[in-house]
Amino acid sequence: MIKAAVVGGSGYIGGELIRLLAMHPEVEITAVTSRRFAGKKVHKVHPNLRGLDLRFRSDYEFDADVVFLAVPHGTSMKIVEQFLGSSKIIDMSADFRLRSDLYREYYGEHLRPELIEEFVYGLPELHREEIKKAELVANPGCNATATILALYPFRDVTEEAIVDLKVSSSAGGRRENVASIHPERSHVVRVYKPFHHRHEGEVIQETGVRAMFTVHSVDIVRGILSTVYFPFEGSLRELLKRLLVYRDEPFIRLVTDKGGLQRFPDPKYVLGSNFVDIGFAYDKENSRAIVLSAIDNLIKGGSGQAIQNMNLMFGLDERTGLDYYPLYPV
Repeated sequence: MIKAAVVGGSGYIGGELIRLLAMHPEVEITAVTSRRFAGKKVHKVHPNLRGLDLRFRSDYEFDADVVFLAVPHGTSMKIVEQFLGSSKIIDMSADFRLRSDLYREYYGEHLRPELIEEFVYGLPELHREEIKKAELVANPGCNATATILALYPFRDVTEEAIVDLKVSSSAGGRRENVASIHPERSHVVRVYKPFHHRHEGEVIQETGVRAMFTVHSVDIVRGILSTVYFPFEGSLRELLKRLLVYRDEPFIRLVTDKGGLQRFPDPKYVLGSNFVDIGFAYDKENSRAIVLSAIDNLIKGGSGQAIQNMNLMFGLDERTGLDYYPLYPV
């Protein structure tokens, strides 16, 4: 059994990670930490986990083969030293996703720049073989995951793309602020970030395309829809041909329905799963491709992808503990 510890288990990503690890047939959870909730049962923070006999702790004196750092950005680089060499590490924050110049542009100065190159960017569809050999993995951002997978097959035909992102409330984490309370969040399509979103850096790094994000907060609890626009001289058939690079990917589903309500990806139909639904359209009159990508931000955009990476790092089938279909209806 793989002994797994979750450092920072009180947020939405941490809770989902605990849920998935608890159901994983090859994993034993040895520790879940939270300074704020130390001593409390995990289900007091994550009520869906009633019956799971785990308590939060504040110390790092635990036995683990893999440590998941589900902590806020800027924290992993401060604590990672305590786990180096004793456990494999999967960092869920942004601290080790970007090379130094891009990190400086999007986040500022890095406290441990010498460690950045030791981390593998944890997007299995692009870096599967490197992840298999890695001791340190940086889990991608949720918006970046959806956008990179939509754009990657077209990285040789465009240098720029416009990306419209519709994101759920859980993508903002469990922070308590006025913008997240029900009267303010309900029934909105709010522009959260009109330009220069931090996840753009990951897209540049992984595809070479400067993808300009506009991020909208919408009235759903889970899920992300990324709609990517870029110039393309071709046809609908040629778009499909390029996307068939994903035909053998276990968690990518190409949406090619010709009609009906579900002819394009919708986060509603991936919720509770590690799937990515990718669809496409071609605007012939304007020589423009539209590629759409839908994910559950807490699973393929977070904890599910982390477990997919763990499976690869420990020589397991990457579908282990993740091989199930989305919830419906939700």
